[in-house]
Amino acid sequence: MSIVDEIAKLSASAEKDCYVYVGSISRKGYREISECFRRKKFSEAYLFLATYGGDPDAGFRIARGLRHHYNKLTVIVPSFCKSAGTLLAIGADELVISDLGELGPLDMQLKKPDELFDMSSGLDITQAMAFLRTQSTDILKSTLVDLKVDLEVTTKLSAEIATKMAHGLVSPIYAQIDPYKIGESQRAISIAFAYGKRLNDKIQNLKSDDSLRSLVLDYPSHGFVIDRKEASNVFKNVREPNEIEQVVVDEIYDVCKNPTGAPSVFLIPPPSPDDDENLEGKENAENGTDRESAQNSSPERSGELPAEPDARSYQGPDQGGQPVPDPEGQQPL
Repeated sequence: MSIVDEIAKLSASAEKDCYVYVGSISRKGYREISECFRRKKFSEAYLFLATYGGDPDAGFRIARGLRHHYNKLTVIVPSFCKSAGTLLAIGADELVISDLGELGPLDMQLKKPDELFDMSSGLDITQAMAFLRTQSTDILKSTLVDLKVDLEVTTKLSAEIATKMAHGLVSPIYAQIDPYKIGESQRAISIAFAYGKRLNDKIQNLKSDDSLRSLVLDYPSHGFVIDRKEASNVFKNVREPNEIEQVVVDEIYDVCKNPTGAPSVFLIPPPSPDDDENLEGKENAENGTDRESAQNSSPERSGELPAEPDARSYQGPDQGGQPVPDPEGQQPL
């Protein structure tokens, strides 16, 4: 059975529309999935989602579109679902993460200056400034204590020396930070917070407001792995695939294991009644042909009786049989 047949079978058994989205989160993907909405058949939907991320604006639109058309949305993660993909997943009632599936943090990616394709995390500058603040505080404290305790310098003079030392060490590094980049970074973080909050307000699948903050700020890298167990600390409804879902996940994994490039979006409908009738008719025809062949090949059907075995063709003692007398009284050789 093909991948499409397995997904169609799942759609029919669960009575849910089944969408497959593989590739970057983009406006193109939003347009394609919007066209699929016109062919919806059920009030609930599956979304098989595999992506390394992309445009958060498009991720928000896709999640809102699915919520507008369906009463319940289940997102199934067969492989990677990073960045804007995680944002989209916030809009789901339920997350189904396979053993090979993983989410990622919501740190928005920014273009590097003078680079064509390279991106940087929106948290890079924020984390750098937090590190510098911690270091400058440590320098100030340690210098002040050393001067006061070891050299017995007055507190006032120790504070002045420590302040100048900390300022002299840290200020050249701060001078290299572009304030416009700080603004861009903060804006990217604010976008993640704003979209995540709006998607969660209706569904409430995040455990708390701190969960959204954790997705945006607490993970150390863009590629950090949020597997099923880690996701269960952030989301309320997370589970592994059931038996029929796992069959589809296994079949679709090769398509989803490297979700790069432009998005591919599909709505796989359940089998139509005509398809079921054709399949049943085909099976009946095959079974009827087999029965007819069996009947035609039987001796009773052909009107012939089975021939009695020739006694002289019976196996002798050396073949394990009993000797049968020849009609003329001769023993078999």
